[in-house]
Amino acid sequence: MKPKSTRKKAVRASVAALSALLALAPLEPVTTIASANAGQQAALAASPWVATQVYVSGNEVSYNGNIYRAKWWTQGDTPGTSDPSSSPWQLVGADTGGGNDSTPPTAPTNLASTGQTADTITLTWTAATDNIAVTSYDIYRNGTKVGSSANASTLTSTDIGLQQDTEYTYYVAARDGANNTTASASIKVKTSLGGLTVGQSRVLTDSQIASIWGGIDPQYSPANAVAAVQSALPQAEYEALFPIRIGSPEWHTFAASKPYYKPGQGDYYSYNNLIAAVSEVAKIKYKLEYRQGATWNHRIFRLDKATKTETLIYQNADFNASWNLTVPIVSKTVDFGSFLKEGSAVNRKRELAAFLANIAHETGGGWATAPGGELRWGLFWNEEMTYINSTNIGYVQTHADYPPVAGKSYHGRGPIQLSWNYNYGLFSGIIYGNKNTLLQQPELITSDGKLGFMTAILFWMTPQPPKPSAHDVMVGNWTPSAEETAKGLTPPGFGITIMIINGNLEGNKDETDNRIGRRVGHYRDITTKMGVDITGEKLNTLGMSPF
Repeated sequence: MKPKSTRKKAVRASVAALSALLALAPLEPVTTIASANAGQQAALAASPWVATQVYVSGNEVSYNGNIYRAKWWTQGDTPGTSDPSSSPWQLVGADTGGGNDSTPPTAPTNLASTGQTADTITLTWTAATDNIAVTSYDIYRNGTKVGSSANASTLTSTDIGLQQDTEYTYYVAARDGANNTTASASIKVKTSLGGLTVGQSRVLTDSQIASIWGGIDPQYSPANAVAAVQSALPQAEYEALFPIRIGSPEWHTFAASKPYYKPGQGDYYSYNNLIAAVSEVAKIKYKLEYRQGATWNHRIFRLDKATKTETLIYQNADFNASWNLTVPIVSKTVDFGSFLKEGSAVNRKRELAAFLANIAHETGGGWATAPGGELRWGLFWNEEMTYINSTNIGYVQTHADYPPVAGKSYHGRGPIQLSWNYNYGLFSGIIYGNKNTLLQQPELITSDGKLGFMTAILFWMTPQPPKPSAHDVMVGNWTPSAEETAKGLTPPGFGITIMIINGNLEGNKDETDNRIGRRVGHYRDITTKMGVDITGEKLNTLGMSPF
């Protein structure tokens, strides 16, 4: 019996020891332990929602601070974003456990603005990454959240309802399913001025001109026009180069018996008209804006530097179409006052020589055996011969923006032989801020030599993408791209100006072609008068393909 008694004592001792232990550290109630385990299981089950993961009935996820339970099979359906009756997700309650994801996403990068209007700014950025998944992006303006992307694949946002000509600070924060966030670096973006309709004008402040137009450079003022022309080519030398220009005494003597003769014709290409034109265009700045990759989809502004008046003179109908607003805008601004006032003194002379050589060819009246040589007959015409003293009408085309006026002819007029009603309307908008002046009175170009020279200078100064301006080529502002070099459009020089003016017809030709020979002949004559050495300059277009 002793062994049995000993075992009972041992059991009693063990129970007593256990009771003492329990007295020191009482056990939690069973119900509390079960509750804790259930909570732990819920937290583990409610992991962050992942768009690409498949969920089945009963699965729970954490999303935007809430716990959701799947009602049936689902993949890619965002919790809490649709009608609860049709949503595959049932709201369980707030996510007080926080799930088990505490790792934030990486920061979005390359935040940039790809478009601005008077009341909108469009942003783009590069995606962030996360240890589980990025679920959305929050957009902040001046420190305040103004929107969120629909999902992680949306990497652009347009902020609307903004004030015109106002700068805003933006950043974007990546968010994951557990509401961890990381912000991008911030950027500053400014809205544009309120939109103008075509033909509408507004007066700008100096600060607006500085911001939008790059300011007004006093070096390119009209006051410097006389010195710019005279320092490049004095009057006596100019008149010696073109003795039979239209309206000169020699022209009247030769033309008096011809059917194209105009008895009252003044000295259309006079030196004074050239200086007056250089002075007048110096009052104007021009801006071409087009959607990247689509030069046809453009708009054109004019700035009168004297009155500080900005005018929208043309805009393609699709420029601000909703599908086009996120396409970046490429902008090119031209100060017409920089004609003969940019680059080195030698390059300024070369520019005037190239300008005069090309217009002398376009308006030349000479022939191979002409008295005194063919080159003396430059600037002989100021309009196409078949339309002089005639009722002929030509170069008329239906055009929505620049409609022709009944009974008016838009044949070649002026030094550059401006042609077609749409070009008359465009140049009228640039010169006058009103397209209708030259559409209604195209004959003004032949009656006013200053205006004629102005049309030629504007053509010379204005880039026509993908073509650069002849001005930029001659003063050293243009460097050929790899594509242009592959087409033989190099090096910059007189030959390139021919390609800009008439490359489709005169490309890949040397001076045995009469047109090239005459242009180059004028250029050599004029630069010789100026004392400018053009040795080594590419003068013809041999080996060149059109832009």
